[in-house]
Amino acid sequence: MASKSKKPAAEESGFEELKNRFKAQPLLFAGTVFILVIVIIAFVFLPALPGGIGGGQNVILGYYNGVPIAYVADSYFQRTLDDIAASMQFDLESDSRNDSSTAQQIWYQAFIRTLVHTAILDEMKSAGYTAPVREIDRQVAELPVFQEEGRFSSTRFREFDKNKFLVLWRDAEEAYITRKYIDSVMDLKVSSGEKTFIGAMTSPERSFEMVSVSRSAYPDSELSSFAAANPDLFRVVHFSRITLEEEKAAAQVLDSIQSGKSSFEDAARNRSADSFKDRGGDMGPRMIFEMFTELSEEGDREKIFSLPRGEISPVLKTPSGWTFFRAEEAPYAPDMSTEENLAKVRTYMNKFEGGRIEGYLIARMEELSARAAERGQSLFAYVDGQNSGEAPDDSAAGFTGLVFGPVNLNYGNMGGQMDEWNMRLFVNTLDVSRSPELADAAFRENFWRIAFSTPLTVPSAPFTLGDSIVVLRATEETFTDETTRENVAKFYSQGWMYNTLDMDLNSAFIQSPKFESNFVAALPFIFQEQF
Repeated sequence: MASKSKKPAAEESGFEELKNRFKAQPLLFAGTVFILVIVIIAFVFLPALPGGIGGGQNVILGYYNGVPIAYVADSYFQRTLDDIAASMQFDLESDSRNDSSTAQQIWYQAFIRTLVHTAILDEMKSAGYTAPVREIDRQVAELPVFQEEGRFSSTRFREFDKNKFLVLWRDAEEAYITRKYIDSVMDLKVSSGEKTFIGAMTSPERSFEMVSVSRSAYPDSELSSFAAANPDLFRVVHFSRITLEEEKAAAQVLDSIQSGKSSFEDAARNRSADSFKDRGGDMGPRMIFEMFTELSEEGDREKIFSLPRGEISPVLKTPSGWTFFRAEEAPYAPDMSTEENLAKVRTYMNKFEGGRIEGYLIARMEELSARAAERGQSLFAYVDGQNSGEAPDDSAAGFTGLVFGPVNLNYGNMGGQMDEWNMRLFVNTLDVSRSPELADAAFRENFWRIAFSTPLTVPSAPFTLGDSIVVLRATEETFTDETTRENVAKFYSQGWMYNTLDMDLNSAFIQSPKFESNFVAALPFIFQEQF
């Protein structure tokens, strides 16, 4: 075993200093395991055999606080490099010749992992921390290479190469120090109360019926009624325009047109800076409300909408620059029965009259709820019956029903895609692939509040969700056991949080003034045999 001259009492030395350093530089000590959890495992196995990259030469790719970050045979860097290449099924010697870009990416990943490893050891050393010798001895003694029939073999230990043993002991020591750093940082970053809160979010779980209706279900008859009540918004106007960046230049061009030195069309093609110049400035017919983005001031709109045919406006400020307009036609009322014009009315109402649309749809939803109650049905059952043709009328046209769950109180769908095991926090998330409304729901606090505060089997009041009006009804509620809650809390603090903080730690060490990178300069030497 290693020399007993080291004192076990030193195992916690310097930890208060480490915590103080964390408080002073939280970003630097942000903590991560996604990078390190994988590579820590490599510490407790026999070192890999040296490869042939770089002709077996040592390559220094950078420094952290003066400590070399080097590719050395039988080193942490080499084992990390080999692990990454193996995970990508990439042969560093043969495949590098045909795919130098991937090879360089693998080398860079190994370089950054080694930087993080080196930086953590340096920070712990600066804090005065030393690993407990007896614990490292115990871990080394438990390595498979010293086991025989499941027990420690003193014979294997005595016969083991002493130089290789020192490498094993050093790697185990570094692994212990790295784990201690990670565990301590995460204890500072994630409080016990936070972990308990996340675990409690798993319970209860609810299953739901949801009925929704999109704004697009707002009927054409209502569009026509609104247009008839507000004809000035939808009269058609036809203008040409010229736009320049400076007011003085625009005034000069306007003067040349009015004096007859230049035609409007020529001036538009030669001087205008907007998208209509190639058409001689012609904007084409458009409804009055479509000009609102160009002319936000009511006074400016009055100046051009009252222009007689052929007359030119003064220079006005627009989002495109300094503009003047020429009236090509007198305003006229369009045929509001056409599909194209009704679509324009819908565009206006979606942008400026959303409350009117939502109010109409909510009233429709409440009417359906009342009909469902009269029949002794849930709203979902009533809508489903209407849409399946079981009912004699079409009162639920445009309304859809969806069953989903069980889900827990999971704002933002924490956990990512279900096949990303390393990101999964909660098992039961909203299946956003089944409904556009659910894609929006995951990030809406109001959705979760209504979903889990409305009493079981009682329909919620209609509420807005994205572009739809929805009603939720929780049909079932279950409670997770204590073990599940504890497991989620543990995974949150020991897995998910490590993953989300990974980039912070990398960024902190890369941006540290202690870090010096020679990676780019070293690339030709690394690949000298391949290229």
